[in-house]
Amino acid sequence: MREWRSWAFRSAKRWGAVLGALVTAAAIAQVPLPPVEEKEDPKGGVKRKVVVEDDLPPTRRPAATVSHPPDVQLDELERAAVAASQPQHKALLQKYRVPFDSLTEAGGVSRIRPVPIHRSEWKGAAYIRVTPLDSTGQPLAERGVAVKDVRQLEYFEALVLADVEKLLGGKEGKPSLDDYLVAEQLLAAALRFHDYARERNLRRGRGWEPLRSPLASRLRQVRLEAVQLAQRSGDMVRLRELSRRVSEAYPQDAEVAQVVAAVRLSEAERLLQSPQHLDHVRARELLDDYQARFPGTPGEAVQRLRGQLREMALQALQRAREKKEVGDLPTARDELARAAALDPNLEDLRELQRELRFGYPVLSVGVWQLPRYMSPSLALLDSEKQAVELLFEGLLEEVRDSSGLIGYEPAALRAMPRLLPGGRECTLRISPGEGDPRTSFTSHDVVATVQLLRRQPHTWAAWPLLWLAPEPPQPRDTATVRLFLAQMHPDPRALLTFKLLPGRWLQQQGKAADDLDFAQRPFGTGPYRLHARVDQPPPGQPREVIFFDNPLYARSPDRVHLPRIREVRLVEIRPSPTDPYLPRVTEAFRNGRLHLLPDIPTVDVPQFTGPGSGLADRVEVVTVTQHRRIHILAVNLRRPYFQRKSLRQALSLGIDREDILDQVFRGSAPENRKYHRVMGGPFPPQSWAAGSKPMSLTNRDLAVQRLQEYLAEPGATTAFQLSYPQDDPRAAAACTRLKTQLETLFDKRLTLELEPVPMRDLLVRVHEEHRYDLAYIPFDYPDDYYPYALAALLDPSAATRSGRNFCHFLDPDTNPDAEDLRLGQLLNDLKQFRDYDTLAQRAADIAERFNQSLPFIPLWQLDRHIAVHRQLRIFYDTSTPADPTTLNPTTLFTRIAYWRLE
Repeated sequence: MREWRSWAFRSAKRWGAVLGALVTAAAIAQVPLPPVEEKEDPKGGVKRKVVVEDDLPPTRRPAATVSHPPDVQLDELERAAVAASQPQHKALLQKYRVPFDSLTEAGGVSRIRPVPIHRSEWKGAAYIRVTPLDSTGQPLAERGVAVKDVRQLEYFEALVLADVEKLLGGKEGKPSLDDYLVAEQLLAAALRFHDYARERNLRRGRGWEPLRSPLASRLRQVRLEAVQLAQRSGDMVRLRELSRRVSEAYPQDAEVAQVVAAVRLSEAERLLQSPQHLDHVRARELLDDYQARFPGTPGEAVQRLRGQLREMALQALQRAREKKEVGDLPTARDELARAAALDPNLEDLRELQRELRFGYPVLSVGVWQLPRYMSPSLALLDSEKQAVELLFEGLLEEVRDSSGLIGYEPAALRAMPRLLPGGRECTLRISPGEGDPRTSFTSHDVVATVQLLRRQPHTWAAWPLLWLAPEPPQPRDTATVRLFLAQMHPDPRALLTFKLLPGRWLQQQGKAADDLDFAQRPFGTGPYRLHARVDQPPPGQPREVIFFDNPLYARSPDRVHLPRIREVRLVEIRPSPTDPYLPRVTEAFRNGRLHLLPDIPTVDVPQFTGPGSGLADRVEVVTVTQHRRIHILAVNLRRPYFQRKSLRQALSLGIDREDILDQVFRGSAPENRKYHRVMGGPFPPQSWAAGSKPMSLTNRDLAVQRLQEYLAEPGATTAFQLSYPQDDPRAAAACTRLKTQLETLFDKRLTLELEPVPMRDLLVRVHEEHRYDLAYIPFDYPDDYYPYALAALLDPSAATRSGRNFCHFLDPDTNPDAEDLRLGQLLNDLKQFRDYDTLAQRAADIAERFNQSLPFIPLWQLDRHIAVHRQLRIFYDTSTPADPTTLNPTTLFTRIAYWRLE
């Protein structure tokens, strides 16, 4: 065990307290990168809160179940003895609550603390040391025992096993269910002691190996026999609990699956014979739970029962239609609810739910451009990235709370990954889907996803995998896969958020991760599936992309009723850049046809919140300040003129960023001055990486000097093209003002030609084709580890078509100088460091050198406003409403399966 250096309390003028972490040499260290929450300090510093995997909030920690180590006392047996009603059971549980071995000498039999070395390995020793136990299990003084005097030594594990056999063999061979439950408690406790003792060398040597197998085997047998006995006795409450426990204990055991299948199916069959609708619903829930735990077995019996449920649902649906026809809408809705409860995937169910406006919540989300390509590798527009969140899952999902803390929740995983030496073991929510790779997901899809993404290591989709070991992930079975790291990361959980693809299907079809056809008709394991794209709507209706809830998502036992919202529509709110969107949008919010709209311009916020808007009781506008989007001027360093550092510096120094924010983005209202920040380097202004001392990149006098230096060089080019998003009027206004500022910098010697380009076409030019001069674009850092992401953005090996390095920084063809190479070296060395103090200092050094090299020109970070209809409630779990300001407007749909529309 080695202890990493605790984080020191730094000066209150700079940083708040930061937590450290203890790790073993065999485990992945969980050193947190602290800047999860930044708030301005009155003294000019930054306060930070940190949460790491091994330091989760108290509500997320499993409740402590024991207060003694298993070699001292088995507390579960102590509690069971107190609760036992039968004297025989109480005495047996009390007998074994303190582990002991039974030593027989010439003078009699005594209980002793379990010995560390098996008798078969004493190897001629003359004496052994033992610790006797008194009648209450307390240790007495240690004493020596001559080996020649030892007549018999019975071990704790064998003693428990022998008494279990007596318990279950008594009563004329007809033990009760209570007998089986006590036997299970004894065997499980003995097995826990044995494993604990072996792991900690309290039982050491090979002599102990034969003891475990009989314990584990008998425990499994007892659990199965208890389930069967509960079934025969008709004790349904215990039957459900026992079958749940045994299926969780042996998730990949075929025999267990068959026993539990018989139990679940017999109970479902019994419930279907009941005249009560609630019993029929319970039967469907049993089938859902069973298929989630043991998909594919036994198929015929499940299909037969599903057929009965479907027939009942069809009858209810027909009654709903008949009642609707005669105008009895309340009864029609009741029957419709019955049908949906029995078979939510019934044909025509959705249509009737829409007609009756009952039991079918539809979420409408405004988007500025409709998505076109919706795969993780090709999504460029915000709407495309939002669609990816609906369709695909990562192993883990990032969640930010209202204080700014970043946490991670299982997504495609059943639980948080288990730590391994140098990696993680992940247990998946598998969906075998009868072997069809289009409707299934197993550990082999994780392997295939990694293989597909690694063929495109220069892309952002593959960037987290650069930390993984070069060997493919290791599938232990269909539900379990192990991933190992080649290099340590401050928080490896962040690496496990990459989106998982139907990898086996893509490989079978010979498709790459960035296949265009797949990106237009994608499918995954996310909460929704793509249903339709409405490009030619009826007159007066907007274009839409429609997503239905994904039945595969609900196969996991804890997701049976998710997602709560049945349908999501991405609604285009501006058919053309000149089309006024406000009247249409405010009216849609007013009549409940729109529920969410991200990225409202600051100057338009009063149209949603002002006294004359008529929306104050319907719409709330929240401002997201903790986000990772910045706006930059991308500079194409493949252009010879932009390889002149004096020109890049002149352009950056000549832009009055505050003036553009005031005139274009803040407007004239004094209260808007609090919004938006200029950038002083490559990192978001309020992030930890930006430091506590803001720098100004504007100095027009110095800009003139740099421009004179550039113009003095032979053949200096003075006319450039500045491309910007045609779909964004404020981008046009900002670039117009920027053009004026730079052209008036020095005797109008520079000329900028403004080129409006549709947003997606512009992003394709920059990110995929690298075909531009200057481009005004947004850039989203993928996580809070900003220096690492900057290193990925400026990685010279990624300066290829569709590569992350769209500026071509450090590409040999761009003639980098010594300062550029030094910046590149600092970025390349980052992976060697994980402690915060070093990273913070490195980030400051990188920012200083970046501002000299200027691979791109930082501009500003805009606060992002989201209009939320008050009918929409954001949840990240089943119980607690979430603060909408914690949403990421770029991807938007954080844990949307839990959202509610009231």
